Amino acid sequence: MKTHPSLPVHATCGRAELLGISAGRAALPSLVEAANALPGCPWVVIDFAGVDMVTASAARESVLKLVEHLAERKALAVFVGMNAETSDEIAFAAEAGRCVVVAAESVADDGPQGVRLLGLVDEKVKETLSLVAKLGETDAKSANEAFVGSTVGTTAWNNRLAALAQVRLLKERKVGKTKYYSLALNGLVDGN
Repeated sequence: MKTHPSLPVHATCGRAELLGISAGRAALPSLVEAANALPGCPWVVIDFAGVDMVTASAARESVLKLVEHLAERKALAVFVGMNAETSDEIAFAAEAGRCVVVAAESVADDGPQGVRLLGLVDEKVKETLSLVAKLGETDAKSANEAFVGSTVGTTAWNNRLAALAQVRLLKERKVGKTKYYSLALNGLVDGN
């Protein structure tokens, strides 16, 4: 049985609601401390079970900064257990902050189920993730060749792939001078 680190927001923050900027700022140190105590892993479950509400302003000051912190530690945050209102608020905050959040309906032994992206998910992100999913693993040159009608060139594909790897939506592996990319999570493009 494969388990992945989990950070329970309610237990970590000691409250069922994060409402407003000050609540978000107050929650961030506890969330970061809890994240730092987790073992290293490619992705971390951020569990919202028992959380009634997180407003966009609180999310911007807490869980979205936690996503950045985890990315710096080379881990992808996967949000689970959000109710519809909290999901909408986090999506709004992520879009306003020009970032992407990975959400899932649940987590099974083989990984997150019902994965969807919240926030700023433009057509280029969708195209890039879809192409990587189709190819399984790719480098920039192969992506450029495989994308029918591509006019942007290998350098642009390299930039796209590297940017998505930086936010942990893609895994990166280097062989010599070539970087190869694959999806960080199976099903990452299915619900988007």
